Amino acid sequence: MTFPSVILAEDITSSTMEDARSALAAGYGHGTVCTARTQSAGRGRIAGRRWEDGGSGDLLFTLILDKSSYTSLFPPTQALALALCRRLEKGYGLSPSIKWPNDVLISGAKIAGILVETQGDFFLAGIGVNLIRREYPENLRRPAVSIAGALANLGAAAISRSDSYGVHPPSAETELPRLLEEIEEVLRTPPPIGEIANRLNGLGRPVKVRLGDPSRSEFLKGTLLGLAPDGSLQIESEDGEIASVYSGEIESG
Repeated sequence: MTFPSVILAEDITSSTMEDARSALAAGYGHGTVCTARTQSAGRGRIAGRRWEDGGSGDLLFTLILDKSSYTSLFPPTQALALALCRRLEKGYGLSPSIKWPNDVLISGAKIAGILVETQGDFFLAGIGVNLIRREYPENLRRPAVSIAGALANLGAAAISRSDSYGVHPPSAETELPRLLEEIEEVLRTPPPIGEIANRLNGLGRPVKVRLGDPSRSEFLKGTLLGLAPDGSLQIESEDGEIASVYSGEIESG
């Protein structure tokens, strides 16, 4: 099937993720997209963290996916991150990287975040992409950037190149169908894990990984080697041992 099957759009909502849960309860299913121009209670992967949208103008949506549509060994979050990277590369000539496990960066600044939750037989894939140029708060855990801001940082040549794709300036209306095309492609033709690993932020460099629940304050330091076929992070310690990390996040590197 071609995404989306149905678009449920709100001007203002608390969370597109909660809208998707309500949509499932109302009988909507695979391919349904819940969007909003702004959300008041968007949240991140870790409890207590919020997705800070700057008001209307960014791309905010949750896609309902039947679990049977996903056949890769690695988590769907990683496939969605790859789809985002492909879109930014093809549509704008940008060079994104994936901050494991669920953020997409441009030059070290966060341009998009992903949150995947489960509800029965479905994945709820929440995605937020910064589109328009604005000033972001200075107290963010990581600097933020938008597509328009990233193009401006690269100069007139980058903006001219993006114009050739017919998508500048970026808008939610133009980005949603194009990103959904990339998501559908990674579901239709599962990519090799190497295509994701090659885009990892910090690949081949020393990193510090917070393990599991952040309240544990347990860390692992070593060189980021890549990803195993199941999507686990491969870290080589100073003594040459290789550890597989299934839950956590890269703190620095």
